[in-house]
This record gives sequence, C-alpha cells and structure tokens, in this order.
Amino acid sequence: MSREVPALGVSEGLVQATLQSEVESVTEPFRQEVFSEENAALEDDSKFHANLLNQAVQLQPKAKVALIRELITQLETNHIQTILEFGLREIGNRHRRGTVSTSVDHNTRLLLKKDYSYQDRGLSEPTQYYVYLRRRKPKLDRYIGALFYVPQGCLLSYGLDGDGRIIFNPPHNIFQLQDCTNPAVTQIVRLVSLEPPPPDYTFTKQQNDTPEIYLNVEYLDAKTYQPIMKQVYPFPACMHEGGPLDRYRWEVSLVPGAPKSPDFHESNVQPSLISPPLKRELPVFPNELNPLTAANQASPEKTEPALSRPGGAPSQPSRHILELPATKSLIFYLLNRDDSDSVLKRMRLWVTWSEKAMPQSRWTLVQNGTVYTLMNAHFKRTILKFSFDQGTVILENSLPVLVKWFHDLSLAVSQAQNQRQYSTAQLKLAHSLFVDMSLPQKDPVVVLKKLFGVEFTEIPGNQKPAAKH
Repeated sequence: MSREVPALGVSEGLVQATLQSEVESVTEPFRQEVFSEENAALEDDSKFHANLLNQAVQLQPKAKVALIRELITQLETNHIQTILEFGLREIGNRHRRGTVSTSVDHNTRLLLKKDYSYQDRGLSEPTQYYVYLRRRKPKLDRYIGALFYVPQGCLLSYGLDGDGRIIFNPPHNIFQLQDCTNPAVTQIVRLVSLEPPPPDYTFTKQQNDTPEIYLNVEYLDAKTYQPIMKQVYPFPACMHEGGPLDRYRWEVSLVPGAPKSPDFHESNVQPSLISPPLKRELPVFPNELNPLTAANQASPEKTEPALSRPGGAPSQPSRHILELPATKSLIFYLLNRDDSDSVLKRMRLWVTWSEKAMPQSRWTLVQNGTVYTLMNAHFKRTILKFSFDQGTVILENSLPVLVKWFHDLSLAVSQAQNQRQYSTAQLKLAHSLFVDMSLPQKDPVVVLKKLFGVEFTEIPGNQKPAAKH
C-alpha cells in the first residue's frame, strides 16, 4: 500500500479516503486482538497490554501517527486534553535539551531475509536469518552476513525504529550459547538491535568495503535472566572465526519462556563489575576476507564506537589483534579415483566464475605436474590443492576460512548483474553453495562433498584407499 502524500489537485474526498484506508490498515490488527472473545478476559492483564504497546512501539512514524489519530476519536475530552498538554510539555523539554531535530533519511536500510532451506529439512521455522542492506535509489540489495544459526529453527520477531535500527522483540530473542569444545561453558545472550551504517552511506554493485553496522546484545544471568552487561560488536565480524559470537565455537539454542527484558532505550544496565565485559575486539582474517582489517591498521581509533557511560566520557576500548592458530595441512582422498576428472572440472569452473563475478579478487589454477593449486590470484593465497594421480585434496587453511572463500564466490555469482553469462545449472549450484557455506560447517569431508559433488574420505597416515572399479 502506498504511503506517499497525495499530489496537489486531488479531490478532498480522495485524500480523506486514503487517510482512512491507512488508519484502518494500521489499527485493524489491534482491533482484532483487543476485541476478540479469546482476549476479552485478558483486557486488564498488564502483560497483555504491555504486548500491545510493544507492538505499537515498533511501528513506523507515519503508522504511529495514524494509530494515535484513530485512538483519540475514542477518548473523552478530558483525556484528549491530557494528551495535548503532555505533547506540549514534551516539545518544550526537547527544545530546552536541544534535541529537536528533523528526521534523517538514510540512503540504505537494514533488511533481514529468512534462509528458506529450512523447508527442505522438514522444519517449521528458519534456522538462520541473512542480513542485507537495501539501497533505496536505485533499489539494490547487498548481502552483509548472517545472525545465529539455530539448528532447531527460530522465528524472530523484529521491526525498524525511527532511527533505522532493527529492534528484536521478546521472547524469541534470547539464546543459550554452549561451547562446542567445552559444554560446561555456556552464556545467555539477548539480541537487542542492529544499527545501520551512517545515513550518507551507500554502495554500488560488487562494492568491497565493510559498512559500519553494529550488533547490540545483552548478556544475562543464567538463573535470573537479569541483564549483566551490554556489548556492541561490529557486524558481521563478531560472528566470524575468533569473534565473541563465533558461529563455529558456539552451539546456539533458543531459550523458551525467558522473561521479557526492559526496553533497550530505557534500560539502565551498565557493564558489570561482577563479570567483566568481553573486550570489543575485531578479529583478524585474511585481508581478502575482511577488508576492514587493513584499513583499521592505519587508523585503529575507528575500529568501533565507544560504549557510552551515563554522565561521563565514552570508554576507549583497546584494540587487540586475535591471532588465529596455525592449521596443519589435511589430506582427503577420493572414494573413487574415477572422480578425478569431476574434481578438476569443478575447479576450472570456479576460476571461470571468479573471473566473471569478482575480477578484483579472481582465482587462478596453477599446475605443477599432476598437482593443481587453486589460488587467489591477487593475494597469492592457496585455497586448496588437488593431486590428480593420487586422487587427494589438500587443505592448508582452517575450515571456516575455506568455507568463507566459497561463500563469497557463490554469493558473487548469485548476485551478478549479468545472470545470462551463467547456465541455469550453474546458478542453481551457486545458490546451493551459498546456502551451505552460510551454515557453520564442522566436517571437512561433508564440505568437500558439497563443493565437488563426489565422495571423500580421510585416511590416517600415508595410506591410500584402493581404487574402486
């Protein structure tokens, strides 16, 4: 439904009909919820009223005005007078505080998209949500990253506020994070909001920068669910390997029945003195995976915004570089040596993809005898090696780094401006890889099967599997 102001010259009746239609579209869900027989008994229930108010807070400014206009017609005169007096006091207070300002239009806005692969797995709710930026004029979507991966599925409730932030609503925004290597280590995290980049930020096709997007979270007490501390993390770096919300370190599950939190804007939670807050650190990745790293080395003070403290200057968190542990080479063997041709064909396809979809960071295939090395031509980084005669694939990087490379490649192909340069089968493969590489993969054998479409196995030592005929 259009929200545009009617053009001059339109009849008064049409203007009135447009406004009335807008009011009805906004208030109808509230009428149905308030006046249904099912909720009649809950009319005096504070939780029920709080839920309605929480929904109203998430409305767009125009929708809020429409809702207020509708409700005013149902109030007594003295109630309307009280509202008018409150409004005048609020305007006066804002003038005295110097906070009266006009709304700022952002060139982009945040957007969440469901990972619809959950339907193929027989689940009723998405396992993860993708974060996009949508450029307004001309319209263009840009993938940024993914939120938590919840294996059993989770239906998030969220909305945009007046500042363009995505606000996550209770009760489906509280999660338990359990350490994969040490199940005794757990923490309770509440997703609060995603902050958009500055209003003047915009982007073009295949732009390779890192916009200033931040994820606000609260850490809760595991027993009382009371807030312990607030943290603001650069997104999506916080979800990468080595980050505080590392998708490979933490097994994430929804916490059912957790109590609702105070509103994010009104909460007085401060960084806890009992449990020291996690340092807001920016993990280090290969520069081709995280361009922000190189930029921040020159100006570390711009790594991320400081946490605000009531009545004082903002804190200045120190920047600490996280060194990822060295990874020894891993060797995987084809179950069927006859699949060597398929592996080499797929590697050559990826090189072709990279030349078309991301020429600024294209891949190349270097042959040395019967060993083929897939490399990033610009950064001279080895992605993987394949020995044709032995039927082996050698990985020299950690699994998350490998997955990130193929995630970026498949995403670039899926969002390429000229889709006609790829066949239907190639586009289908790129989309499938994008979905698979968006998930926290734990088994290299599974990842290799998804990448090459053939079976692999891991054999200890220098043993070679017998060829199958």
